[in-house]
Amino acid sequence: MNLRAVVAAALVFAGVGAVQAKAADPQADAIAQAIERGVAFLKAQQEPRGNWSFAFNHDHTLGITALAGLALMENGIDRDDPTITRAGSVVRSLAVRSTQTYDLALAILFLARAQVETRGPDDPLIQRLAARLAAGEQGGMWSYTVPLESVEDDDVRSRRPRRDLSRRAVEAGDNSNTQFALLGIWAASRHGFDPNASLAAIDAHFRRSPDRNGRWGYVSGASGTDSMTCAGLMALAISAARPNLAERQTARARGAALAADPIFAKALEAVAKDARKIGQNSDIYYIWSLERVCVALGLRALDGFDWYETGAHELLRRQMDDGGWPEPAWGRIPNTCLALLFLRKANLAFELDRVLKLPTAPRLDKPVDEAPVAEKAKEARPRTGGEENDVIVTGASDTNFPEISVEFEVKRPDGTYLLDATEKDFRVTEEGQPVLIRKFQSPVTTQAHATTVVLVVDRSRSMEEEDRIGGLKRAVSSFVKGLPPGSRVAVVAFGSDVKTICPFTGDPQKVQEAVDGLTPEGATRYYDAVAEALEMLNREKGRRAVLALTDGEDTFSQSASLDSVIVAARRLGLPVHTLGLGTEDEIESDALRRLAVETRGQYYPARQADQLRTIYEQLAERLRSSYSLAYQSDRALPDGTLRPVRIYYRASRKAGETAVFIPGMVVPAGGWPQLFLLLVAGLIALAALPGWLARKRKPATP
Repeated sequence: MNLRAVVAAALVFAGVGAVQAKAADPQADAIAQAIERGVAFLKAQQEPRGNWSFAFNHDHTLGITALAGLALMENGIDRDDPTITRAGSVVRSLAVRSTQTYDLALAILFLARAQVETRGPDDPLIQRLAARLAAGEQGGMWSYTVPLESVEDDDVRSRRPRRDLSRRAVEAGDNSNTQFALLGIWAASRHGFDPNASLAAIDAHFRRSPDRNGRWGYVSGASGTDSMTCAGLMALAISAARPNLAERQTARARGAALAADPIFAKALEAVAKDARKIGQNSDIYYIWSLERVCVALGLRALDGFDWYETGAHELLRRQMDDGGWPEPAWGRIPNTCLALLFLRKANLAFELDRVLKLPTAPRLDKPVDEAPVAEKAKEARPRTGGEENDVIVTGASDTNFPEISVEFEVKRPDGTYLLDATEKDFRVTEEGQPVLIRKFQSPVTTQAHATTVVLVVDRSRSMEEEDRIGGLKRAVSSFVKGLPPGSRVAVVAFGSDVKTICPFTGDPQKVQEAVDGLTPEGATRYYDAVAEALEMLNREKGRRAVLALTDGEDTFSQSASLDSVIVAARRLGLPVHTLGLGTEDEIESDALRRLAVETRGQYYPARQADQLRTIYEQLAERLRSSYSLAYQSDRALPDGTLRPVRIYYRASRKAGETAVFIPGMVVPAGGWPQLFLLLVAGLIALAALPGWLARKRKPATP
């Protein structure tokens, strides 16, 4: 598939960075062609050593190389493409000693985008560059340069570089440099840098400096401009999402608070008015500034005005025959980069949409008509009522293939657990065919249950409120006492980091001591912690479960997401029981409910910390009430198939259902043809032939 086809598909189907258009939309096709030509122009301008060149009062080779590489990656050029790898070598080399604000910020954005995972090998360099940027802050503003840290200062994570006070005294800041520093510091916050102090200073600066129309100029006190007003709006949004504020409210609650802020509302109104004036005299830097803030905030339109269609039309009109954009003001390469970023709707405020959602802004990464998550979760919820007992499958495993293990519960119509059913009360089918139960264990079996649990517990700063951490400690005490005999428990705690504070143990005292030692601090890495718990249980056998508590929305996970942990849990056949502690403004209840429902767990809301004890006791009871059985699959080889499994209680027509995926090569339903098996045997024989001949030639030992 060529680049044009890739871009066209992205523009039609993608969320962030896509146009809601049909394949036949002539503008969508024109945009795809424009991007393809622009990408070709940029690649052709790269110099042999991997850089692009640009000078504006200073040699900005670092900045323009990072910007060009970023524009190419955002428009479909793979990070492993030679164009990007060569640019990366230049960026890493030049960034080490750079003191230019624009260049450093763009270098951070490039390095963050070029890494395969959120956290990676460039994190130390990103942290170092961000610390250097932070040292250049002057009253919430930045000038063109920042001081270079002392060569003795290696601990850039914990302290800022020393400032050159003489330089500070003679330089003044501006809002253009400031907005680039803002983007760099925000991106670095996803890679281990603490942005709170810098973002608080930026917020204070922009709050004290708008003009009476809610706009900002290039410097404080200057007349407001369209591009700098976009910069101010972006600054208010990112500052409102800084980690030490984001810990205490959901993305929607923060978005609602920001939308109600009169300074923000007035600035947004000004941005909407400016957008309607886009025309032949509009600077590309401004058009890109508008795209940057609208995409970051999820704004499809501004007061009913389609800013993207208008801006794209203007950029398409200006594109030159060689694929680049004209030179006025900034030069051809910078303008081409900014035009490409606009057309792709590139979100350089990385992940802002995850922690800040304006109430009137539709999600750009989901169809507008998608049903609410809560409704989907409600539909997917297992039935627990009715006239017959319900069988509810809670887990399945192929660890001992061809033996398949299944965990399940049986509930009476009144919701209480049925505990004394026997093996003869159940029948099991795989792909509709009856299978023989080889092992069976009920809740009342005298044999100890091999129950293995990982408690995922929140230790973020907000847990200090209302003695939530104390409520957790008391609840864990009740939980470990109520587990079935032979159970093993591990504890994973999360704040700004994820740590296993107690490995698997059968000693309740060790679990309690680990939890009792927790003190609240840091942000919320909920999904990373759940992913760690799943990985731990992947190495365990028998009955397994994750119990994952949070009192806030995930704001700081580095590698996992809601979707990725659901996929991982389902692959392992593990239920994730989720606990949300706090009000609806603090917890993302829809996400927690979805995680539980789609992994065959259960969601437990707790508005107050004193409710945790009851919930943990219910969870312990649920684990005590579980049945397990094992049967022999009729598939002799791991065959890459998804096997539907149903468990029926007595004569009931209702069944507990699950599906077990057995990894491996897909085997035809009728088995392998004889010719294929003969060919495989022949290949094996040919592979062994050289060794056999060598042994035949070897002389006998005297």
